[in-house]
Amino acid sequence: MAKGGHIFYMMLNWVLPERCPCCGTITAAGRSFCLSCWQKLEFLGPRWCRGCAVPFDFDRGADAYCASCIAHPPRHDGIRAVVIAQQLLRHLPDDTGQVIITPVPLHWTRIWLRSFNQSALIGKHLAASTGIAFVPDILLRHKRTPSMRGLDHKRRRQAVGSAFALHPKYKGKLKGRKSS
Repeated sequence: MAKGGHIFYMMLNWVLPERCPCCGTITAAGRSFCLSCWQKLEFLGPRWCRGCAVPFDFDRGADAYCASCIAHPPRHDGIRAVVIAQQLLRHLPDDTGQVIITPVPLHWTRIWLRSFNQSALIGKHLAASTGIAFVPDILLRHKRTPSMRGLDHKRRRQAVGSAFALHPKYKGKLKGRKSS
C-alpha cells in the first residue's frame, strides 16, 4: 500500500473503526472478529451432507447425502458457508481446474440496503488468493426471499426454490464445470 493510502486508511479507521460483526465491539485494524466472538465460532468439520452442508451427528463419509437431498437431489455440487475467505480454502477440492467461484446474488433491495454482497466479497478474495475463476453473474435472482435466519432446511429450500436462475448467456457453457 502506498504511504498516502496507509495514512488515509489509518485516518478512516480512527473515524470509523472496524467492528466485530457479531457484537459490534471495536476490533484491531484488519481483524474481522473480536477475540471473544472468534472463540465462540463453530467451524463445520467434514461431517456434513454433501448437498446442503447440514451437519451429521456422526461421520457418514465424504460423499454422504442427507435424506432430504436424497429425496430431492440438489442441482449443484455442494454448498459451503464461511465468514471469511481463508476459512473456505480448506474446503476446495484438490483439482480446481474446472471450478468456478460465483456468489449468491442478492435482490436489488438488499443490495441497496447493505451496499455490498458478502458472498461476492468472499468470492473475490478467494479467487484472488487461489487463481480460480470468479464469475459474478452466473446466477440471477428473480425474486426477493425472506430472511433465512431461524428457518429449517425445508423452509429455506421452499423460500429459495424459484428465486434463482442461470443467466441465459451461460446456458450450455458450464457443462462439466463445478461452482463454489
